Amino acid sequence: MSLLVVEGDCAATRIAEELRALGYETSAADNLKTARESCDHSPVELVVCDDLDCAIELAGDFAYLPIVLATPDVSRDILMRSVRAGLADLWALPVDANEIAERADSVLKRAKHAAGQAAARLEQYVNDLQRDQRAGRYIQLGMLPPNPMAIDRYRLRHRIKPSLILSGDFVDYFRISERYFAFYVADVSGHGASSAFVTVLLKNFSRRLRREYRPSMLEDPGEILAWLNRELLEQEIDKHVAMFLAVGDLEHDSVCFANAGHFPPAILVSRKGARYLEQIGKPIGLFEKVEYNAETVELCAGERLVVFTDGILEIMEQSTLPEKEQVLLDVVQEGVKIENIWSVLQVDEHTCPDDITCLTVVRED
Repeated sequence: MSLLVVEGDCAATRIAEELRALGYETSAADNLKTARESCDHSPVELVVCDDLDCAIELAGDFAYLPIVLATPDVSRDILMRSVRAGLADLWALPVDANEIAERADSVLKRAKHAAGQAAARLEQYVNDLQRDQRAGRYIQLGMLPPNPMAIDRYRLRHRIKPSLILSGDFVDYFRISERYFAFYVADVSGHGASSAFVTVLLKNFSRRLRREYRPSMLEDPGEILAWLNRELLEQEIDKHVAMFLAVGDLEHDSVCFANAGHFPPAILVSRKGARYLEQIGKPIGLFEKVEYNAETVELCAGERLVVFTDGILEIMEQSTLPEKEQVLLDVVQEGVKIENIWSVLQVDEHTCPDDITCLTVVRED
């Protein structure tokens, strides 16, 4: 048992000596600064102060430690200030050794009991939070599209590994008409429940897009991003979203895409090799007046698009961004299946500081 006596007069010194004689491991501090350092760096279980102001300061800094005031002046004002500060006990000096032992043991028992109750409450809180998070994860998984999903001669697959139970990354793909289908990868700022809430808004937006799209949006997905930007700003939820969004044209076997601050860029794997589809665009939910430029690429049989969120860069061993980007190109070019890409990058073997998502869109023969 380790006690700290903050002493400024002979009475406190006598208490320290008596505590040592009783078998307590006792250290001393002669000022507030030294006392703070001892509480920070030593396994102190009880602090005895001979100065009320010092005791109040320590009680404010170290709420988990029982602080005792030992003083010959036990006035009504000192008593009330001690109670308001939450001091564990007030010892009226002089006090004999037997009473010191009894009072010290009583304070420590109360402190341990309170600590045990606090630990039990914390454990229950953590259990409740994890249960709610797991329930939220189950709901979030239910919002994701079928995996894999075939849309005519295109096959879409995705993998998501959240950094926490809930994910701020989201993927969706769906048919809009007989000729067109849409797909996107979204990375909501932040982590956890607040970011996961935005993914619910994104899923609702997917449903609205299928019902309320304008024909011009199917040829210019930048219009869709601008629409979503307005919707998110109206929610005033202080979150923004990086998104890669594309519309596939089954008649011409082409994909028209736009980028809202999404990084790394989508990768096109064609007969000529793998390359990034570089685009500039601001994230959704930050600025009122934004424009997104759309570009179109054609997909021949066997060619594919691969989209990652930036969490993948966090687990890569390469030291520079250009090196990481090159490794992604090489891995994607060699790995046709998403399972192979995921395995080569060893995603499941890492503890992820950020959510990681991969989407592949393959035109089959």
